[in-house]
Amino acid sequence: MNKIYLEPVGKVKMLVEAVEKQKELLKSKGISIDTSGLSEACRLLEDAGKKQEAIEEELKAAREDAHKRLEKLKILYVEAKLPIKHSFAPEVWNVFGIPDKR
Repeated sequence: MNKIYLEPVGKVKMLVEAVEKQKELLKSKGISIDTSGLSEACRLLEDAGKKQEAIEEELKAAREDAHKRLEKLKILYVEAKLPIKHSFAPEVWNVFGIPDKR
């Protein structure tokens, strides 16, 4: 799980555990803490964190695939324009869709 979520979840879990152990003492002081609500909020955050990690992994794979395809496209582009550049003067390259950067 993402580090940003680990610390709050850990703190809440420690609080819930301690409150459960000291339930009678808290009750004698009139203190009531909704540990089930805290636990549910932790569970929901953990689930959301797992979902986020899965989506980030999917995005990483898609990004790597796109970068590979970009490299392939660049190579094909260079290979396609080379015969034109070797056969025609730079002044007419733009007719073939090749900008003259000189």
